[in-house]
Amino acid sequence: MPLKLDNESELREAQAALFNINSTGGWVMLNYVGPSTVHFAAGGENFEEIVNLLEDDQIQYGVLRIGNIEEKGTLKTTVRDVFFCWIGPGVGIIEKGKKTAFLGDAQQLLQPYHADITVLNKKNFNRENILDRSHPLSGSHVID
Repeated sequence: MPLKLDNESELREAQAALFNINSTGGWVMLNYVGPSTVHFAAGGENFEEIVNLLEDDQIQYGVLRIGNIEEKGTLKTTVRDVFFCWIGPGVGIIEKGKKTAFLGDAQQLLQPYHADITVLNKKNFNRENILDRSHPLSGSHVID
């Protein structure tokens, strides 16, 4: 059974704004509203807003756009779109197992993105760690 999205038009509208060619930052986030149903919950410009929306007893998915990344050895800046899966510390092992099966579906809903990370600790969910863990040569794609 695939993951269902109960408000696709709202998500697509938010994604269009996020992935606009002039956009240098922002985010969208999905929350579960049933065992196999997610809901476009929020979107915004300011990355710091996300941390306040992460729930300790939930698994949540989203995409961040981080802009003004300086490319080494050049004067160019770029943007990086990063898929994230938040797994709150209060999520039980059975729940993790059931919802891990939907990770691929969530990734499909939130394309396109350059990298994906798993977030286990709110305190360490910041720009520096996201850029480090989302880098193609990063050894780990987990923020814990």
